[in-house]
Amino acid sequence: MGHASASFSVTLPRWRVAWWFAWRSLCCLWMWTWYRSRCWGGHHIPTRGPVLLVSNHQSFLDPMLIGMGCNRRPFFSLARATLFDYPLFGRLIRSLNAIPVRQGKSDKRAMQHCIDVLRAGHTLMVFPEGSRTDDGQTQPFSPGTMLLIKRGRPRVVPVAIEGAYEAWPRGQAPRLTGRVFVQYGRPVDAQTLIDMGRDEALGYLFDRVESMRQELSRRLAGSNS
Repeated sequence: MGHASASFSVTLPRWRVAWWFAWRSLCCLWMWTWYRSRCWGGHHIPTRGPVLLVSNHQSFLDPMLIGMGCNRRPFFSLARATLFDYPLFGRLIRSLNAIPVRQGKSDKRAMQHCIDVLRAGHTLMVFPEGSRTDDGQTQPFSPGTMLLIKRGRPRVVPVAIEGAYEAWPRGQAPRLTGRVFVQYGRPVDAQTLIDMGRDEALGYLFDRVESMRQELSRRLAGSNS
């Protein structure tokens, strides 16, 4: 993919129609039908200005699940660069604002693209763990998240997902039953996190996400009892 401005050349009406059809129709129907998914707190997502969604990463379902509560704010997200090698699938994820990233190495181009997205006032979704969990537990957050916060100056919305690991464990085929919950937390100003320092800020975001995940776990247990 070229410079970030290429993504912004897509006219806003086409962009929103594609987003609404994919997330609010196809993906939501899938999630509601198979996994009886529910989400809370979508009203916490700011309606204006740059926003960074920071979520734990349990399965391939996560971007679709997060998209269910973001109908007011279509988001950009990172996707493994090799996925763009498949012509039809590559075109699909490009149309849904995916940014290619080379995994296992420092991808400065992808990082700059993400910063450009935030500086243009859009919403970006990231998984600070870097990859899907192996056991359903939340892993430590990577320092790259703070670079986005420092240079993009977004409002940061913590997001928690629970149940997606059980629905589609890493290295296994997806299951067609289960329950999946999503929670969006209150936004945090970039400067508040910057003033904390890198390690404290990452720990703070981790704790916010993990606290919500634990609460969702309790809700799931109650709904299944």
